[in-house]
This record gives sequence, structure tokens and C-alpha cells, in this order.
Amino acid sequence: MALLGIAVGAVFPLFAELLGVPARYAADPTFRAACLAAGLVLGAANWLLARQVIGSRLRLLADRIADVADAVGNPVGTAQGPALPAAALALPVGSTDDLGTTAAAFNSLLAALDRERRFRSVVQATNDVLALLTPSGSISFVSDSVSDVLGWSREELLGRQVHELVHLEDADLFTTDGAPITNADAPSQVFLVQARHRDGGWRHLEVSSSDRRDDPVIGGLLLTARDVTERLELQLRLAFQATHDGLTGLPNRAALLARGAELLAELTPLAVLLIDLDRFKEVNDTLGHSSGDRLLAQVGPRLQPLLRDVDLLARLGGDEFAVLLPGATAQDACGAARRLRDALCSPFPVDELALDVGASIGVAISGDAPTEIGALLRQADVAMYVAKERRSGVELYDLSTDQHDRRRRLLTELGHT
Repeated sequence: MALLGIAVGAVFPLFAELLGVPARYAADPTFRAACLAAGLVLGAANWLLARQVIGSRLRLLADRIADVADAVGNPVGTAQGPALPAAALALPVGSTDDLGTTAAAFNSLLAALDRERRFRSVVQATNDVLALLTPSGSISFVSDSVSDVLGWSREELLGRQVHELVHLEDADLFTTDGAPITNADAPSQVFLVQARHRDGGWRHLEVSSSDRRDDPVIGGLLLTARDVTERLELQLRLAFQATHDGLTGLPNRAALLARGAELLAELTPLAVLLIDLDRFKEVNDTLGHSSGDRLLAQVGPRLQPLLRDVDLLARLGGDEFAVLLPGATAQDACGAARRLRDALCSPFPVDELALDVGASIGVAISGDAPTEIGALLRQADVAMYVAKERRSGVELYDLSTDQHDRRRRLLTELGHT
């Protein structure tokens, strides 16, 4: 501005001569000094005007841009702490000149950034974990909710390979680079995966994967993960309760029937043992059901070591238990039944008492033709009652002792005559 004032002061005497001012006045040193002073004053006025009006608006714009840069951070970062709303950072337009147009453009940009910030806040507030993987499988972004789900902080996970957090059982869901396997025909998919918690445990996550590697903005794989550990555990508990006895923890009648039907469908020879505790009713009547329950709870641990891994021990209800022996012959099944009965004849300790109850066991064997598991179980029940009547302990099913079967055959013969 000083140079502009000097230039104006030097040129103005020449311009005055062009306007008809006599040369002796225009060349007068006092006139030239006055022109120079006037030029300096004009330059100073312009400088003050530019500094106070234009400069202040430019400084305000620079300050607001710096504030926005601090609030926005990197494109995939999160806004830590409260951020100023767009209205607090907006510039006054004030005019339609270039500065006003610049201020209006800045305000439009600010509104767009504010919408992005609000969206990012929603992303961070959701309970689901949002993550962005590079094509090589490293984590380039993860939402703060990962701390609540897996215990890790964002800083601990950024840059790590996702396969470092995945259980070996689920390794086939990911490529050798660590990225989820995708299908070009179905770029979005949902799968279950076990993820490592910071405490060393594992959480079950339902992951939705969306392939966005061709998106110039995202350029990676977008994952949305939801913790379903408690839901799966509840499903397992309900499934267990549906197939297991609540008191003993052994498989129940439904589980035994399902397993027996499966073995018979495979044409596997099958032996069924039906076990009834002989004097258990006396325990309930004299000591109460609580003592009886404690006795029943000891049956499984006492018999299980005497059985093979392929065998199935189940509680049918009350004091009745059953055993499936796949591939056993009649001789094998009767031998196993005697060993089980010997184990049950040993006293059961309950409340400092030694309770001697004993047991009767009926044995039924599947024939050459497929047999229904229900029929085998009924035959074993018939044999068990024969063992009780004879006080023999163990009996193999014999058609001649089956009064029900004899009556049924008799009715059939009468129907044909």
C-alpha cells in the first residue's frame, strides 16, 4: 500500500498537467510533496480498509476452516467429544460480492460436513460393530462399539489383520489374505464367526459382509457385526433342556427314541436295556423326594464309566433308566446288564445314610428285520417285569413271557377263523 501511495503521488503532477494545471504549479516541490502525501494517505486508507474489512473476513474464514478441520479429522475417524454445530461455525454472507459468495460456499460445505458428522455419530452410537477392511484384510476403521462387544479399543485394532481375531474353526470363511470370502454373484453375505475377546474368551458374532472394493469412496469390505453369543447360548440351553433330564442331566426319553430310530434306520443291530430301581419307592416314602432326587442324581455317574462312548444312557422318568447298546449281541447285552446291576446294588450314600435299592433290568435285541425303537423299548419293559417277578435281576426278552403279545396273536387268529 505504501508503494501504491508513492506511485500515485509521483504520477499525479503529470496527470495534473494533462488537466491544464500550469507547469510551474505542477512542477512546484510543494505541490509534488502534497501529491506524495495525499498518495500515502490514500494508500494507508486502502490498507486499513483491506485489513479491517476484507482481512477480518478472510481471517474469520481461515479460523473457521481450521475449526472444521479439527472437528472432521480423518475421513474414517470418529468425533471424540462434543463438536460445534454447523450454525456456530457458519460465516455471515453480508454481501453479494466475491467474499459473500465465498462465505455462502463455505456455509454449504459446512452443512454437508455437519450431515456427515451426524451420520458418523449415529454409526458410533449403534450397538452393532461397523468395520472397514482393506482388500488385504487389515482393519482400517472400526466403530467405538467394538469396546463393548470385544473389549478392544479402536486404537488397538486399527491396522491389525482381521484373521488375528477369528477362531481357527472359522478360518475357512476368510481368504489367505484375511479378507472374508466373497461371491461375485452375491457381494453381500451373512455368516457366523467366533471372535476373540480381549479377556481371552470368544464371542459369537453374526457378520454381514458387503463387498465395496469397487466403490471409490469406501474401497474395501464393509462389515456389520452383532453379538449373538447370549442368543446362541440360550438356544443351546433350550435344545439341551428339550433332550435332557433336568435332574440327572442325562438324555431323556425323546433323545433315546430319536437315537434309537436313527440306529435302526441305519440297520445297526441294537440292544435296549430297561433299568428299574427296585426299592426306590421306599426311599421316597420314608425319606422324602429330596433324598430320592439325590439318589437318582448318582445313577448316571455310577453307570456311565461302565459304558462305551457309542452307548447311550437315558432317564425315562421316575426311577426308570434305559441304555442303548449299538452293535451288541444278546450275550453282550446281558453281560453289560449284569455289570450295570452290580453297580446299582452297591449302597447309595444320601445324608450320611447308605441306601440299598437294587435294580431289575430287562434286555431286548433287534432282529434281522428293522424294528421300531418303541417296540424294542416295550419288549425290554416286559423283560424287566419278568426279572422283578423272578427276582433274577436280569432277563432277556422272551416272546413266551409276553402276555400282551400272546393276547394280540390270539385275537388275530380268532379274526381269521
